[in-house]
Amino acid sequence: MSERENPTSSGSKDQNEANRTSSQPVPMASSNSSYFSGEPIHFRVRGSTITGASPPQFVTLEDIMKAAHGMQNMALAHEIAVDNDFKLEPFDPPDNSYQKLVKETMHRAYFDILREQLNSNPPEYKQALILLEDVKQGLFSILLPRHTRIREMIEEVIDADFIKQQAETNSLDFKKYANFVVDLMAKLAAPARDEMIQNITTLTDTVEIFRAILEALEVLKLDLANTLITMIRPHVQKESVQYERAKFDEMLKVSEDGLQNTREWLKRHIDKTDLSIPVTDQNIIRNVTAQTLAKAYLELLEWDSSKGYPETAAIDAPRFSELGVQVYRMSCAAALLLASPACSSDADTAARHKEALKQKLFIIIDEASNDTELRSVLPSVAEEVVLATEQLLEKLNQPPLNAETKELIRTQIISLGDPEHRVREIVRQRVLEFLKVILVCGGGSRQIPVGLSVLSRELTDVSGTLLRYVMHNKAVFTQHYLDIVAEELSRN
Repeated sequence: MSERENPTSSGSKDQNEANRTSSQPVPMASSNSSYFSGEPIHFRVRGSTITGASPPQFVTLEDIMKAAHGMQNMALAHEIAVDNDFKLEPFDPPDNSYQKLVKETMHRAYFDILREQLNSNPPEYKQALILLEDVKQGLFSILLPRHTRIREMIEEVIDADFIKQQAETNSLDFKKYANFVVDLMAKLAAPARDEMIQNITTLTDTVEIFRAILEALEVLKLDLANTLITMIRPHVQKESVQYERAKFDEMLKVSEDGLQNTREWLKRHIDKTDLSIPVTDQNIIRNVTAQTLAKAYLELLEWDSSKGYPETAAIDAPRFSELGVQVYRMSCAAALLLASPACSSDADTAARHKEALKQKLFIIIDEASNDTELRSVLPSVAEEVVLATEQLLEKLNQPPLNAETKELIRTQIISLGDPEHRVREIVRQRVLEFLKVILVCGGGSRQIPVGLSVLSRELTDVSGTLLRYVMHNKAVFTQHYLDIVAEELSRN
């Protein structure tokens, strides 16, 4: 097995922004500025590889709605469809970035103006009116379409004309409106946000109360977006296949050969052994295609970057790469466990020892995604194995390891840095064969390979995730795959 390449880093727009200094001019807030920016509020995608860029890219709530109703964003729809962990998080600009500086300055100016006007004699309520309108719009943003009665109540209570009249007569009661908003948020928010909202009720400063309210509304808006994603996922999964297929076919019409890399990718894995060429039987073609795809998808987990990536899997390239790293670490951990001494004849004791050692090994090799990085942490792994073995021997009241045995253990562990080590090769082959069976048979109950039982949970998780990606990809592109295999099998 060839050594995995070191990961390369690429520049990003966010990093460029982070490098910009604070000496650049910062736009100042005007007295009628809103708390919420005029641009769409951005959120970070968690558990997703929407573009494969580094650091993670960002999408807007408007993008989510487009994906839900118009299916206008193929990549976003694909993410929601195949990634059960797809989630949005608040977009926090990098520290010391120009973007973060602007945001903090604008918000600080917003509340400074509010405080200054409220403390003037007589009080001025120009910024307060803007604040209450912002709160009103924030409340609207966390409502569902069916919340018509609540919307009417908000319109009735936070009535701009009536509030303006109160301001003109110097009778505006901020606390009354704050209590109304906090009570309403408590009813609309998920139980997980109860503590956040309860903390607002402990504040006494009017400006700080409304600052906390606006920040809480942003959190609740994000919660609603993630709830909507969960609700629309079945719809997106259903529609995404047809949508992606149609968009890809449109691309093929305007490209000279939009399947060149895909064709080469599949041809590397077509096995013509025992076939009478040319093949025209559709059942044979389907069977050969299934076997070909299983091997081809596994190649994506150990992809050689010198080859052209298949067009039909390009949108999932970062996802397959990430999964490949998981398979790599899992295989390495299995090999390390097999090379570690077994000191107990009791099955339960040995199993608990292996499980505890496995957890420690995963922590140590967590940053290793290639053989170079693996070799750098193997000395630490060796010391951990020696320590865990000594602790087990002490628990079993057995003699401790002598210096010669310790050195032998260290040597065995260090030797696993060689990608062609026999133990590593065996483990790798067993893992890939297990994944191949899962892909060919479409899941179901399968026996964990010999020597990998301690990694059954990790192997099951990886195989389930891989199968989900593959099933979606096959649903979209199976006809193209069948055509490519059929064409190849038709040649004399």
